[in-house]
Amino acid sequence: MLLSGCSSPSDNRGDDSAGRTLPARTVVEGKWQEGPADPKQHKPYPYDIYTHCGIKWVKFDGRWWVLDSVFPGAEQVKGEPRSQDSQRLAGYMTLIGPDTANFDAAGMPTMQFVPTEDEPAGCA
Repeated sequence: MLLSGCSSPSDNRGDDSAGRTLPARTVVEGKWQEGPADPKQHKPYPYDIYTHCGIKWVKFDGRWWVLDSVFPGAEQVKGEPRSQDSQRLAGYMTLIGPDTANFDAAGMPTMQFVPTEDEPAGCA
């Protein structure tokens, strides 16, 4: 799996999730989780990312987002990491502010996304 983005030396993720952990999620065949059309800030929503071409783009809150930062450190999701057999990563997307959303999954660093006007190109 390819992670695109920059790492920050600090763990200032811009959210209030310190100390909160969520249970690991698994992909449910035939059910795609993408959060609500109008998410509330600081509420984690079940969310699945398609990982076939790496993790760079997501569609959340009715718009496209691009990976901006990766924050290694304290895990927000506890449990076993996902199976390597799936091309989906099951986790949680949390709207941190109007222009910031964090994705957390078991065994993964927090990935922070920002909105973009661009749309993802297909991968080869």
